[in-house]
Amino acid sequence: MRFPNLVWAIEDARLRHYELAGRVGMETSRFSRCVRGRFNFAPHERVKITETLGYPEVWLFATPTPPIRRPAAHQPIPAHA
Repeated sequence: MRFPNLVWAIEDARLRHYELAGRVGMETSRFSRCVRGRFNFAPHERVKITETLGYPEVWLFATPTPPIRRPAAHQPIPAHA
């Protein structure tokens, strides 16, 4: 998922993806592909989504950055009997 904040905001608004797509004038298949990162939202689509959901564009469309992975703790190898 490319835009987890967007998905959260949609759920917070108690909307289904197809409902938001309709409100902003997008085809549901395109909307779904954009949310998953297969396509990019056009600038005017981002503005309409931002206005509809009432959250800042920069937050809705923020790309998540994973935390730094800690090295796994050394696991002792069991001795064979």
